[in-house]
Amino acid sequence: MVWSPEQGLFAYTCGSVVVVEYLHTGRQRHLQGHHEEISCLAITHNTETMASASGGSHGARSLICIWNVQNGTCRTTLFHHSGEVQCLTFSSDDRFLLSAGGFSDPVVALWDSDTFQLLSSISVSGLIHDAAFSPSAANQLACVGSHGVYFCFVHACGSDVELRFQGVKAPAEVGDVELTVLSYHADSLLFTATNRGHVCIWDVGTQHCFMTWEAEEGEIGVLLCRGNRLLSGSNSRWLRLWEVEAVKPQDSFSNVNQRRTKVVLEHEIMLDGATVSAAFDKTLDMGIIGTTAGTIWYINWSDYGSIRLVSGHKNKVNAVAFSPDEKYFATCSEDGSVRVWLVSSIELMVQFQVLSQACGSVCWSPSSSKDGACLAAGYSDGTLRIFRLSSSEMELKLHPHDGVAVTAIQYSANGHVILSAGQNGLVAVSSTVNGATVRVIRDHKGAPISTIQCVNQHCKTFGLEGNELWLAASADRRVSVWAADWLKDKCDLLDWLTFPAPSFLGDDAPPPSLAAFAPTDPSLVVYTGYGVEKELTFYSLVKKQIIKKISLPHWISCLSLSCKSQLIAVGSQERVVKMINWGSGRCQDFTQHSDSLQTCHFSPSGTLLFTVAFNEILLWDVRDL
Repeated sequence: MVWSPEQGLFAYTCGSVVVVEYLHTGRQRHLQGHHEEISCLAITHNTETMASASGGSHGARSLICIWNVQNGTCRTTLFHHSGEVQCLTFSSDDRFLLSAGGFSDPVVALWDSDTFQLLSSISVSGLIHDAAFSPSAANQLACVGSHGVYFCFVHACGSDVELRFQGVKAPAEVGDVELTVLSYHADSLLFTATNRGHVCIWDVGTQHCFMTWEAEEGEIGVLLCRGNRLLSGSNSRWLRLWEVEAVKPQDSFSNVNQRRTKVVLEHEIMLDGATVSAAFDKTLDMGIIGTTAGTIWYINWSDYGSIRLVSGHKNKVNAVAFSPDEKYFATCSEDGSVRVWLVSSIELMVQFQVLSQACGSVCWSPSSSKDGACLAAGYSDGTLRIFRLSSSEMELKLHPHDGVAVTAIQYSANGHVILSAGQNGLVAVSSTVNGATVRVIRDHKGAPISTIQCVNQHCKTFGLEGNELWLAASADRRVSVWAADWLKDKCDLLDWLTFPAPSFLGDDAPPPSLAAFAPTDPSLVVYTGYGVEKELTFYSLVKKQIIKKISLPHWISCLSLSCKSQLIAVGSQERVVKMINWGSGRCQDFTQHSDSLQTCHFSPSGTLLFTVAFNEILLWDVRDL
């Protein structure tokens, strides 16, 4: 991420998207040009141009996009590195851009920042982790990596530009280490850090290390120097601010080994994950930190303050659900957390954490008031937990699945019971009052259930008693549809759908079986799954037959239907979100995700859509096709 306090600009990456926040106006812009996860980001000192890099996996060429920050357009694209780009940095006068390749292609490339023509390229031994230009001498820079530090010089002769490197190994006193990050102190000194928590101070002129100390307990991922202050952040979760005094020699004849340097720890704070990125003001008094937990923190050392600006899941996100009034949405993850967010500001409101268990599904109670709103979540140990939003506490813990992981969960349409499904295909109906299991449905036994949905619908049309319909779809390509009146303890099978398919010969699991009621007509069931053809199937519960099919280019991994219009959102392992108008047949593809799609979910009004790929969540403003 990058931050310019003076310009009021803050930018960070989310998968394959660059998010730019204009803090003075409150606007947000999304820069979309990458199709792989972005590995690094850099911005010119005048904040007019930004560079982002992605790709390079499996030996493919990486993509560097050059952006106009003000209007969000992509000025040009660069293809040079055959592997992942490890770092990007602009020179102090914004004349040069430096890019460094990864392990498979350890090449350092120098670009002209006006024309973005390649000026020079040089291969180095070992992996480059970080690079930086001198803060005032644009022709001097340094790189650090697995083989130590490289002191570099940009030599220009007419129109010819050449990079000259001088490699120096890490000092012997820190042992067998890799140098991970670096930061200049003016032009004369360079601070570097190691994967074992050491900080080394180098004299740039003599290229000698004259001091080391153990600053962290683990690998240091962030190092920033401003004046005589140094910031370090590591995988031990500690963020530390140091005062480094008397680092300059007393005279020009001083031996580098006789320098007297004092290092004092000023402040420290423990965060929620390893520090991976940081941007601070000129005095290191305040700044922004990114961690491996997916959180972006605002840090203010002067008042010992820390504010969570953006918080995401560290592991795979399994489900996302809107509250009925669309003020909130909830996410759940393999990390065992359920998080509730404000839709308007994407601010984290509350987090419910269960240790040592994955949370596989989450849903909201039908009540739209904050005092009455509850969340139900299903976990890998077979338990259900009900959380009340107003008190931020767990209200009830249920055990309907005897230790079998919960794969789907849904409140009944009127909220009287909770329907949950286990990995073994059993559906449990539980009381929301006392948590008792009032019914177990075994029709799908042996096949994991991927979907449960409940809707309000009088069932006399179908010749059955009941005030709601619900369905379950299982991995064996079967869908059961039921009519229910839970207050009268009635639940009758209305229809049983089986979709044929050839033997699956793939290495992975077959595509999931997914089903949903059409919001505009609950007597219509939409299904997709592994079969003879890649398609959406529309089945009429009234006519007892398939009435429509829509062909698809890929097998589908997630499905959601909009209440606003005849829109269907589907996602695939090919990282494509496809919007389909099933009335007109028009469709449109969106390719902003950097991983396989696993969840998509329309808001109750159909005006918003969430899509999820691993722990990457995108919120879309939905317009008709």
